[in-house]
Amino acid sequence: MGEHGEKVVPLHAHTYFNVSETGEFCQYLIYDYYDPEGYYVSLEADPDEYAKEMGKLWDNMQGFLDEERNEVNGEPVHPEVVFIDLGFRGRDELPFVTWIITFRGNIVPGLNTYATWSEEEELEYDCEAIWVFPEGTEIVEVRTLMDYEIHANILSLWARERDVIGGYEEIFFRIP
Repeated sequence: MGEHGEKVVPLHAHTYFNVSETGEFCQYLIYDYYDPEGYYVSLEADPDEYAKEMGKLWDNMQGFLDEERNEVNGEPVHPEVVFIDLGFRGRDELPFVTWIITFRGNIVPGLNTYATWSEEEELEYDCEAIWVFPEGTEIVEVRTLMDYEIHANILSLWARERDVIGGYEEIFFRIP
């Protein structure tokens, strides 16, 4: 964010992962912000500045993803940003940015793993993640610093401001 966007503060993050039986992982990552000076809404009046800022946000997210290490069943996978969008939650000072991120892994019938390694960080805002696996999938084990609950084929994770997240995380799941 340029000089005008420096007062934009992240408020909340949530993400949804959909995992298919064919190994397609699709992530919808949404960050909510507080923008008291209206930096993001001002971009709507200038298509060139809007495109420049969206490109910067795209590149920053891709750079973050490139720093992570991700594996499906021990094989490296490479998450890629494929879409970005800017919206508002009813007020100009409450923008949100949505990224769609995809990758493919070799999923097999039986036991599978998804693992990621990232820098540990102390959160400045609350966050949640929901993973939806194919119907009938059994989520066998979860290794993470986040709190979580398993509901059949759905994994719900959360962490609050000042919690530490990241590091090594792994999900073991059995596909019928």
